[in-house]
Amino acid sequence: MDFAADVLHMLKLGFRHVSVEPVVTKDERYSLNKEDLPRLFGEYERVAQAYLDAYFSGKPFDFFHFSVDLLKGPCIAKRLSGCGAGVEYIAVTPEGDIYPCHQFVGNKEYILGNVLENGIERDDLVFQFSEAHIYNKEECQNCWARFFCSGGCHANAYSFNGDIMKPHSISCELQRKRIECSLYIQSQMLNFEKAQEALR
Repeated sequence: MDFAADVLHMLKLGFRHVSVEPVVTKDERYSLNKEDLPRLFGEYERVAQAYLDAYFSGKPFDFFHFSVDLLKGPCIAKRLSGCGAGVEYIAVTPEGDIYPCHQFVGNKEYILGNVLENGIERDDLVFQFSEAHIYNKEECQNCWARFFCSGGCHANAYSFNGDIMKPHSISCELQRKRIECSLYIQSQMLNFEKAQEALR
C-alpha cells in the first residue's frame, strides 16, 4: 500500500530503472480492494512527482508504468490485445503440458496440448484467446484507456471473473491512474522543454 516509499528507496540505492507491480490475488491477506484505490492513486501521484523532480534536476529515472509512448506506441494489433497468451506465447510444464501462459498452469481446462504427444490440440482455446481483444470485451468498449491497456491480463480476468473476456476491475482502475499520471508527466516535461528552448 505504500509502494511509493519502495520506489524512492530504490532510487536512493542508485537504481534508475524501476517497476513495481500491484498484487493481484484473491488471498484476503494481500488482495487490493476498491476501498484501497484512493490511497493507491495517491501513491502513484507521489511517484509521478518524484519522476518530475528527478527529471527537472537532471537525474531522470524510468518507472515502467509511466513509459507510455503517446505519439507512436505499439502497433495496432498490440493496442487491441496487449496480452499474447495462447496466441503469441505459451507456457510448457516439465511434463510437457502446454498452457496459454504461466498463470494458467495447473488449470486443466486450459491445457492446449502436450509437446511430448501431439502438440497443440485445442484450437478452440487458441481461437478464444485470439478473440479476447478490446472490441470483444464489453467493459472496454467505452473506456478511454483501452488503446493503452489493451484489455488487461487474461489470467487476472479469469481468476476474478471466471471469464477471460471480463477484465479485473481493480486492475482497470490502477491502469487508468497510471496512464493519467503518464499524461500529466509528459505534459509537464513538454512545457519544461519549451521553456528551456525559449531561454536559448
